[in-house]
Amino acid sequence: MRGVNGLAITLRFALLLFLQVFVFRQIGLGWGGADYAFVFVAPLFVATLPLRTPRPVVVLLGFAFGLAVDVFYETLGLHAAAGTLLGYGRYFALAYLEPRDGYKIKANPEGRALPGAWWVRYAVGCVAAYVVTYFSLEAFSPVFWQQIMLKSLLTVPLSTLVCLVVVAFLRPRL
Repeated sequence: MRGVNGLAITLRFALLLFLQVFVFRQIGLGWGGADYAFVFVAPLFVATLPLRTPRPVVVLLGFAFGLAVDVFYETLGLHAAAGTLLGYGRYFALAYLEPRDGYKIKANPEGRALPGAWWVRYAVGCVAAYVVTYFSLEAFSPVFWQQIMLKSLLTVPLSTLVCLVVVAFLRPRL
């Protein structure tokens, strides 16, 4: 992760942190005075790291990004935990979704080397893992499983759609 690749990761870190904290933090949809649907673009940072990035580095970067979001959200490590778990679980998602002929050596998840359907399945999985972890730790009790499920079921499609738009805007496939 040297040179241009490291610079691109640093810029992506800063841009996604800015979007999450200053744009999407303001969006909360709900009814009856409670918000149930939120927009999280934070999983994109871990999801868009190069495929050959070693797992310990991905876990540490997921933790660092989550911790940076937590500083602004004042959520006491919820985003750091979700980012860390996503960083660890990404290996399994990539192994499960690996094409028959394998990944190209320098492939990026959002790049042209992989089909769009692959990217959508991968993004949904990453966002779902992040969101379910976040809301589970936020409630911190299985007693609130209905609220966790409701928030997750409303947040995952909304966040995935926004993540796909952000990736299409930042790195078009054409």
